[in-house]
Amino acid sequence: MKKISRTVCCTALIAVTLSLTSCASNKVTDFFGNVFNKNEEAPEEQVPVEEDKDSSPETDSASSNTDSATQDKAQDQKKTDSSEEKPSSGKKTDSRKDNKNNKSDKDKELETFDKSTFIQQLGEELDERPVVEVLPLFDKVPPEFANDYDIRYLKGALYFSAGKYTEAKAICDQLLAEYPKDEYVLELSIEIASALGDRSAKKSAVDKLLAGDPNNEAANVTLANEYVYLKKYKTAQTYFKKALVSNPESEDALFGMGQTSYYLEKDDEAKVWLEKLLKVNPDNAMAYLYLGKLAGADNKYKVASDNAAMAIKLDSGNYDAWMDYGTFERYLGHYENAEKAWTQAIKINPNYFLAYAYRAGLYDETDRFAEALKDYSSVVALNPDYYYAYESIGVLAIHEKDYTKARLAFTKCYERNKENVSYPLLITYCYYMEGNAVQARTFSDSVLRKMDRSTIEYSMLRVYHDKAGEMPLPQKIAAIENPTTKGKMYFYLGLFYDMFGGIEYAREYYGKVVKMSSPMFFEYRLAEWGMEIKTDE
Repeated sequence: MKKISRTVCCTALIAVTLSLTSCASNKVTDFFGNVFNKNEEAPEEQVPVEEDKDSSPETDSASSNTDSATQDKAQDQKKTDSSEEKPSSGKKTDSRKDNKNNKSDKDKELETFDKSTFIQQLGEELDERPVVEVLPLFDKVPPEFANDYDIRYLKGALYFSAGKYTEAKAICDQLLAEYPKDEYVLELSIEIASALGDRSAKKSAVDKLLAGDPNNEAANVTLANEYVYLKKYKTAQTYFKKALVSNPESEDALFGMGQTSYYLEKDDEAKVWLEKLLKVNPDNAMAYLYLGKLAGADNKYKVASDNAAMAIKLDSGNYDAWMDYGTFERYLGHYENAEKAWTQAIKINPNYFLAYAYRAGLYDETDRFAEALKDYSSVVALNPDYYYAYESIGVLAIHEKDYTKARLAFTKCYERNKENVSYPLLITYCYYMEGNAVQARTFSDSVLRKMDRSTIEYSMLRVYHDKAGEMPLPQKIAAIENPTTKGKMYFYLGLFYDMFGGIEYAREYYGKVVKMSSPMFFEYRLAEWGMEIKTDE
């Protein structure tokens, strides 16, 4: 019988498969159907043969069981035929039933418990219920089966799947003591050690597996994924390929080859590996996810969106799939779909910042400034190092005339990037707009002391500090060759006049910024708003 793959055999992934893929029932059935092949002591499937004098005890037993089953079937058929010929006219006494009733509770328990049936029941229950709700079934296992290899292995694996790592480790350690070279137990040990962060135990299990088989699928996939984490993708591929020698249909290894090829920008190779994976498992959500990424990188957003949607259909709890789907839908101009996708991603993981950042950008782009401001605030609350969100908060807060909020946001930006003069200029501006001229001058003075006096940036901040001396600036700005620097300085000159009442001059310099093509600086939006405000007035 074919050996089952690590993703199925290691029940650590049964729960994941159940929750992530629609093919879960098939995988669980494969797993439980093959569980007896995990160790040498497990019974092999017997083919009924005719009894003869040279038959072995095992064959005799199998034949006897088969004959008995045939006789029972014949008797049942005879009783059925008799019943059809002549209806019963009274109660029948079943001596077998009477004998069964006379048996002790312990005997009945042993007689009714069948390991194969129990394992099948586990598989059926896992199709319908969370793993944690299936675990109580093990309480029904009679004490006589307490040391059974398969029962203990399944119990340990399901404890792992339920997130009960300590309980899983206790069972796995017992099995390792009895079966130190058993590959299935060692594979489960790897999963548990990874979850507990026990690198020593994981390395030990990997080394033992490789000692028995240098191409062992589980060990090589584990090593490969460690190199993926370190972004050493070429090295990772050498181990994924070894795993494929052991099992050419390894879903982990096929996906690993596709993913690492994608990271190495070998898109054609990545597509080939992912399509091979789909031939092995047409319902593999991760294959569709990365095929979507490949299409997106090629600007084929409709194809990319369709693949991301398929990944979501197969794995509705996949954060990355919802993020990608939202991105592709936004490129297609389907803003409502993009918003819904990122909102769903937030529901899946409300403690990760990225979906808030994407949705904030969408709100910002569609002039839903209050909602954007709220999402950007969530971004920095979850990831204080993402200072670009502070930049957006500052811009939107200025639009809302919340200058204190804007100043605090730009201060965070300045703390992380001292070289960008935009931040001290806007901090100084906000202090003035808050009515705190003293602090504006104190702060700007502290920055000016550290700046190169020959630069246009120094001259602009000096004007802000002194509230005068701006007359030479237009000529200096006009001589700047770098379009980004020129545009930014025109904006800050316009903001200076805006702040101190030179309305016509403010309009003039804001206008120079707005007329620029493809500006690459955030102040452009402030210039646009500045033009709108002046027009309204």
